[in-house]
Amino acid sequence: MRGEPAGSAVISLPVLKTPARAVRSRVAMWRTAALTAVTLLMVAHILHWWLNGRSVGRFVLSDSTRTIEAGEINPGFLLFSASLLVTAVFGRFMCGWVCHMGALQDLCAWLLRRVGVRPRLFRSRFLGYVPLAMATYLFVWPTFERTVLTPTLVRLGLMDAASASHRAFPGFSLDLHTERMWEGLPSLLVAVPFLLLCGFATVFFLGARGLCRYGCPYGGFLLPAARLSPVRIKADMSRCDQCGLCTANCTAGVRVHDQVRELGSVADHNCIRSLDCVSICPQTALSIGFVLPSNGPAAPRPTCQPYDLTLAEEFLCLVVFLAVTLVARGLYDMIPLLMAATLGVLAAFVAWKLAHLARDQNARLGPWILRSQGRLRPAGVAMIALSAGATVLLIHSAAVRTVIFMASRHDDRITTPFEQAVAGLADADSADAARSAARWYRAARPISRGGFALASTPDAEFRLAWADLVRGNAPDALETLSVLAEAPNTRDAATAQRARVLLALARPQEAEQALADCVQVDPRAFTSRDLLAALWTTTGRAHLAEAMYRTLSQRRPGDSEARAGAGRAMFAQGRREEGLAVLLDAAAHAPDHPDIRRDAALALFALRGPAPAIAELEAAARDRPSRAAPLLELANSLRQAAAPK
Repeated sequence: MRGEPAGSAVISLPVLKTPARAVRSRVAMWRTAALTAVTLLMVAHILHWWLNGRSVGRFVLSDSTRTIEAGEINPGFLLFSASLLVTAVFGRFMCGWVCHMGALQDLCAWLLRRVGVRPRLFRSRFLGYVPLAMATYLFVWPTFERTVLTPTLVRLGLMDAASASHRAFPGFSLDLHTERMWEGLPSLLVAVPFLLLCGFATVFFLGARGLCRYGCPYGGFLLPAARLSPVRIKADMSRCDQCGLCTANCTAGVRVHDQVRELGSVADHNCIRSLDCVSICPQTALSIGFVLPSNGPAAPRPTCQPYDLTLAEEFLCLVVFLAVTLVARGLYDMIPLLMAATLGVLAAFVAWKLAHLARDQNARLGPWILRSQGRLRPAGVAMIALSAGATVLLIHSAAVRTVIFMASRHDDRITTPFEQAVAGLADADSADAARSAARWYRAARPISRGGFALASTPDAEFRLAWADLVRGNAPDALETLSVLAEAPNTRDAATAQRARVLLALARPQEAEQALADCVQVDPRAFTSRDLLAALWTTTGRAHLAEAMYRTLSQRRPGDSEARAGAGRAMFAQGRREEGLAVLLDAAAHAPDHPDIRRDAALALFALRGPAPAIAELEAAARDRPSRAAPLLELANSLRQAAAPK
């Protein structure tokens, strides 16, 4: 047992006349079918993008932050907005019937039950506010920083107006399609452990829908929206015999029988409207319908508030959560916020369990007995040993992050431009800062490469290559970039950067070979293929660039960037009208792509004069306000170039 709820009576479920294993929710198969259909739609979406080269943007809720920061309305923002509206009317219906992460947790809970493990819900006061805190950070903080904090800092003279102007909100625009579906998403090396953590680990340690309760930032706004919902599970108390089957079968861990006995309906906003309780009720006492929400100070509340933690334990868990989340987020450029928060909540649970293990005569974790009659059992020893190892790992990770932070402090002092750095003309202050930064960055390398870290931090490796270049050590910089070019997630950026250095060092053949090899391995290496095409074009071989882009377009007809590249190559070969037509066609198929429309405008300027070119640039700026500044700057340049002298 985890301990009795403080300050409230514990109401046990009555002994069921029918064994719980033998009772099945009739609606469960419909919910399973709905969640399966959602999964199949996701797979179909990815396949369409993979085969076509361009598709509707990803429906990832975290992309909503891009709308908040840059005004780009994407499918993720539209889905999140729809979820809030649906939740405000029907409650957390989408969490139960649409969310793929909820489906993962339900699947893991079902598999655990199949092997005889029935996790108990972990109930914490403070950690329950984690989703709201994360939602505030992701969706409220950017607006507060832009509209309140930044103007205040400018007025106080703590920030210059030029820096503040770059943070101004550009206005809203549509960004509904993409050619770069995986950009910014974690690799498989992170995704697989992430799914295991969010599935089995959160369910086993935290109970049913543990991730939804303690780690989902979107739930931070869905919970308040659910308070507005008039659609709830309600009960006919003349039929209810308090058998407890509803609570036993609730996939969200809601104490349904307590709620309906005391309130007449389910007011717990963790209810995900799975309808298992309605389907399972042998007396047909439960139904879903309209109930007037009561959210004021006099609103009735259930007297049973079964929290597991004392106030001191709540503070312990909060401190552990913050420490682990802050250290883990972005560690080795791999761990996203949601995964870091999940690790933080799991670590908080383990810290709470260890506190009980040290204090209580008897303790257990799921099916394992940790301590019995004051004596540690093998499972308890194993838990202590694993926790000690995890603590050492946390301290080590914090040290790695500290070293990278120290390196960045020196890195910020480097002011030498790229051209001067490659030519060995860095100023003395920059060279000194680069030497210090390189020492710190090398310390943060993996053990296999002379550092003390357990893995590589790609961003730190890129900065190390830059520091080596500034301090006059181009061979080491090229070697670092070569290693980065072998990893799939950094191949494109590292290859392109290495090619630029080689070109600056007058080694064009090596640069061309590196770029060609990269494009051969990954045709979606956008930066490398454009740089390779530019190299071919400047050396009189634009026909090779055209052939490459045409091949890419034939493989994936929706790849508008490849289509535009072919148009640029035709233009460079003197087939200007044909090239302009291809560029305009690419711009028509990708009106939300400012770079393609810029290239079309330049071709228009060369063949049709300034008026249509400027009109195209201004239209592109209106369609994509977040990228308007360079487009309008180019329009002004063309206007000045065409003005009579």
